[in-house]
Amino acid sequence: MKSIYLFVTACLLILTLAVSPGLAGEKFFTEGPVISVSVSGSNQFSPDEDAQLPLLVENRGLIDMKLVQLDYLTPDYLPNTARSVKVSLLPGDAPLKVKSDTQVLGILPSGIVERPTFDIHIPADAASGTYEMTARVEYEFMQSYDQSGMNAITYHFKTVTEDIPVTVVVTPSVILEITDVQSSALNAGGEGYVTMSVKNTGSDDAAHFALYIEPGGKGPLTPVEGNIYVGDFAAGEIITPRVKVSVSEDADETQHYPLTVFGLYKDYEGQDAMTSPVLIGVDFLGKISFAAVSDPAVAIVGKENLVHVTYQNTGAATAYQAQGRISVVDPFSSSDSNVYLGDLKPGESAEAVYRILVNKDATIKTYSLDSEIRYNDALNNNYVSDTVKVIVDVRPADNTVTCIIAVIGVLCVAGGGFCMYRRKQQNGRQEP
Repeated sequence: MKSIYLFVTACLLILTLAVSPGLAGEKFFTEGPVISVSVSGSNQFSPDEDAQLPLLVENRGLIDMKLVQLDYLTPDYLPNTARSVKVSLLPGDAPLKVKSDTQVLGILPSGIVERPTFDIHIPADAASGTYEMTARVEYEFMQSYDQSGMNAITYHFKTVTEDIPVTVVVTPSVILEITDVQSSALNAGGEGYVTMSVKNTGSDDAAHFALYIEPGGKGPLTPVEGNIYVGDFAAGEIITPRVKVSVSEDADETQHYPLTVFGLYKDYEGQDAMTSPVLIGVDFLGKISFAAVSDPAVAIVGKENLVHVTYQNTGAATAYQAQGRISVVDPFSSSDSNVYLGDLKPGESAEAVYRILVNKDATIKTYSLDSEIRYNDALNNNYVSDTVKVIVDVRPADNTVTCIIAVIGVLCVAGGGFCMYRRKQQNGRQEP
């Protein structure tokens, strides 16, 4: 019986010794989380740019020492883990605008990296240079704890706010400022020139600078000469390029329409670069048009008639070397259907005289003939106007004169006969 008791006691002691190391707790010694923030990728940005700034947020906090003893309870939280982590990006001394709100990262254990990205805007007037933005990191961590016996732990958390500098660089660049946009000899349905004043308000001296002009969306303006080579374009320099554009016929002259202007160049590092596009508004005059303002012409059946038509320039620009042309179809024909009108300023009129033969079997009625005006604009481009209707009133031949002549002829013949008759009578009376 005693031997059995000793055996059981020995087993319990051995079991206790075997289990005891597993019941030991851990106590940590650390300075807490160590947060670092850096830029992921390039930190260089150009003025007048919307960009994204990706950050690397890392917890580099280490455990300096760990004690394992039987009377310790292992805490539920590691003291070098950052909890409830939030990151805000502030401009600092950088001339930038941060467009993103605070970002929540949550738990950030030691050795873990998070990658929040912030939207930023670099104004067009931002001076080139190196600037310090501020990443504001807010978090909490377990600073200490109190152990009550072997069953309870009371935790003490500390809230920390750290401002960590983030370096960004605003690079020298070319920025276009466009003023004094004017159009010349530009009409709807034609071509003309647009001039402008272009200033390099940036901090970079451009080499091999070329100016490009493109349509601003689906507007009626189309560049005919879409690019101009400038060469060197220094900061502060002003150029006054002139570009040729065309305007569609249906464009509304009461509106301004956009063109997009930008430049390609070699930057301060000799790399290819492009300016931010600039929209400009362009105005123009209305379409050159004509109208027949004279009364309907009269033409006589079976005769060649002189048809007089007065054309008026109802457009907004001068038509140079204008020529009128009328189109004739059966029952009309013409040996002279083109007439020179000369230069017609807006509102001015000129008369065209066409020779038109009306067939003798033509129906007596009012006809509408098509005519057009061929003219040159101020740039000597040749155009043909829209169709101008010419009204011709075809009338029958007037027989009154013929009848009168016939009557006179009959009377003359009758009178001659009557005179001869009287002479014969007088000669017969004298013979006896």
